[in-house]
Amino acid sequence: MLAFSFLFLLLAACEKDSIKDESSKPLLPLDTNNSWTYERTTTYGTNSYSTEFDICNIADFEGYTSREYVVGEPISLLKNDKDGNCIEYLFNDNELVYSTILFKNGLKKGDKWNYKAAVFTDGDYSKYEIEEREIKCIVTDSLISTPAGDFICVGFEYHPGGFQSNGDPNHTMIQFLSENIGIVKHMHYEHDNGDTWLFAETVLVDYTVNN
Repeated sequence: MLAFSFLFLLLAACEKDSIKDESSKPLLPLDTNNSWTYERTTTYGTNSYSTEFDICNIADFEGYTSREYVVGEPISLLKNDKDGNCIEYLFNDNELVYSTILFKNGLKKGDKWNYKAAVFTDGDYSKYEIEEREIKCIVTDSLISTPAGDFICVGFEYHPGGFQSNGDPNHTMIQFLSENIGIVKHMHYEHDNGDTWLFAETVLVDYTVNN
């Protein structure tokens, strides 16, 4: 489950100052004053968790993280570019391993791009493998209702863990993001011998975003 929760666990506290985003309306607004609270429901029950970002400086590069940084261990930093794309930068032992688009802005339905994912293989996030995933835009103006309100969202689909021998994916992830709000809803589907079921659903229940 480490790989599947990675997008929600992105990044850690290093400094408390603010970095001004280059983009005025990104999909994921990154600021130390922003926070999101989610409710996640699975077949095992429901739990709530919150996400907020702090600034971290590695090798003179400043980015945002929500995971505590241990010097010398791998960590991803996020930063928005001038087009509102959320770029992930993976560092290992204080050196940049790669940069990749995590959330792409301004897409049309059917547009795709390749994302490099650091799939952590141990509990303390010290070891990882790099998995390349194709992310597809499935909707651009879907109305998603949550306890935090109604949002017009763009939807993305991807399949971590590869595909089965019959061609079905091992897992399907669908994320809905609203401009300058962030992740509004996340669905995790499982597949087995042609059967598909919703394993987990995460929805936004509260948030604070300072524009």
